[in-house]
Amino acid sequence: MREENIMLTETVYSLKEQVRILENIVNKSDVLETEYEMKKNLSYDYVVGQVIALDDSNWFSRFTIDKGKNDGIKQNDIVIQAVKTEDGIVQIGLLGIVAETSSNWSKVITLLDESCKVSFRDINNDESGIVQGSIDSNVTGYFFNSKVSADIGDNLVTSGIGEIYIPDIYIGDVKEVVKTTDASTQRIIVAPAVEFTKINRVYVLTK
Repeated sequence: MREENIMLTETVYSLKEQVRILENIVNKSDVLETEYEMKKNLSYDYVVGQVIALDDSNWFSRFTIDKGKNDGIKQNDIVIQAVKTEDGIVQIGLLGIVAETSSNWSKVITLLDESCKVSFRDINNDESGIVQGSIDSNVTGYFFNSKVSADIGDNLVTSGIGEIYIPDIYIGDVKEVVKTTDASTQRIIVAPAVEFTKINRVYVLTK
């Protein structure tokens, strides 16, 4: 009986490992398919980078990739990742920008970082504003027009205002609208399009 139990236990472990391997294959296949769909819509040159290090201060606000100046990457290049919406639509999702480069690596500041500010356009009301990361990794923002209000679920994309971000990169969706202390303006809290806990391979637009 004891030997039978041991054999059953080993069989269960073996089956669990097989399931884990199969799930990993399926997940990688989904990622590759999503990336393929995104690349068909890219009209910019790009470099594919692998994440090799995460910042100790906040794991998902800054990271390092294995590509740098030798690969054509420079400071302020936009970093993106393919994202699939709940409707199954693949979009170009904003991760952040390149903050520093060396010959064979680059450091990236993501949308979650408090130093990252991005001008956005709400595609539901066509109004613009600014979103910014924070020390607690929340992404918040406001409209330039203080009288404008957003609805939960509104989609935000880059507006193209400024010299860094090109227009129409998917930032995320409005998940909460908060009244400010003076009650005359509203602050929005944004759910980023990219899942920052699953960052592995990224695309750097070299324009």
